[in-house]
Amino acid sequence: MSNFAYAHDAGFTPRAMTTNVGVDFSANAPADEAAAAAALASARGRLIAWDPVSQREVWRAEREGQANGGTLSTAGGLVFQGTGTGEFLALDASTGATLWSAETQTGVLAAPISYEADGTQYVAVMVGSGGSWGMIGGESNIKGNDLPNISRLLVYTPGGTAALPSAPPRPVRELAPPPATAPPETVALGAAAYGTHCGNCHGAAAVNLGILSDLRYSVSLGSPEAWASIVLGGALADIGMASFAPVLDEEDAEAIRAWVIARANDGL
Repeated sequence: MSNFAYAHDAGFTPRAMTTNVGVDFSANAPADEAAAAAALASARGRLIAWDPVSQREVWRAEREGQANGGTLSTAGGLVFQGTGTGEFLALDASTGATLWSAETQTGVLAAPISYEADGTQYVAVMVGSGGSWGMIGGESNIKGNDLPNISRLLVYTPGGTAALPSAPPRPVRELAPPPATAPPETVALGAAAYGTHCGNCHGAAAVNLGILSDLRYSVSLGSPEAWASIVLGGALADIGMASFAPVLDEEDAEAIRAWVIARANDGL
């Protein structure tokens, strides 16, 4: 159970929101295996058309995951939306039926816009996987949102014939961690330290969309010295991985390495 206070500007009263989705947000990791499995099974998204006068749902369009794009409704009775699974859709505003779709090769989080130029109508949408949901990671978060990030602006018009270039092949990643030999108490210490200091960038439970490094695949897992040079020594500071020496010591860093090794071995 986690409580959040909304950020607010002058004139707005902050509200509290209480949620329980099987995740301990204070540690940025599943509360336990059963809760994590339940969260993954229930993770889903949907677009709902709501009648504000009669206060009822008119239709819904189910989505595989929770991270999908905003919508655009038009005077012509269309609703446009992009999805985390890489589709850009035009729906019938009255029924929710899909009338048209196009592959985007990447996730869609933004809302589209429509505009007219020289008598021609266009619909444009910024595409690209990621966002806070994908960055936080975890299997339930990246469900339906695990495409590579290909950031670009896509513009459509009636009768358009242009086609996207072929999507680049996804890099093949294979888990090859060293054996998990650390004692359970060290692994537990590492899990707590990872959740506090690492998970917001590298993914809850060490599962990452791939925009930032998924540490289960890190070659430095096999070398305590290489790992410490990054985590404590700032060896990768020039690409954004700052030294955590102000908040972690050598024991913490080694415990985190032990926990990530254990998580990588869980995935074999």
